[in-house]
Amino acid sequence: MYLPYKIPISVKGIVFEDNKVWLRYNERNEWELPGGKLDPDEQPAETVVRELREELGFDVKVLGLVHAYKYVIPGSIDESQGVLIIAYVCALLEKVGEFELSGEMGVARFQAFSLDEIADLTMPSFYRDAISRAQEIKMLC
Repeated sequence: MYLPYKIPISVKGIVFEDNKVWLRYNERNEWELPGGKLDPDEQPAETVVRELREELGFDVKVLGLVHAYKYVIPGSIDESQGVLIIAYVCALLEKVGEFELSGEMGVARFQAFSLDEIADLTMPSFYRDAISRAQEIKMLC
């Protein structure tokens, strides 16, 4: 009998402002791209727009899909078998709200970093790859 492989999907946004990229500090003491889980009634691009508004208070326009990666988070309740992380590069249209100070996973902290600074941050390497690809796309736009 065939049993489908089911994993959660997390959609992340790469937003540049003043030659810096916005990141979120998470409960695992690492930096990651802001974003969140795909809701059942959403397309991934809709998810990233919603999540960046909720977390950063940013209205954004999705420019393109830049990265997809299955990330296994040992000890996680729903991600120990992996989570599919989809990353989009987004253009900041307008700041319409405040940073989310307390999110679904606890206290939230956001900060913008230059591309040189992210090299020294504690973060999964696939996020660096996604940011690098997003920078290339941004330069073409």
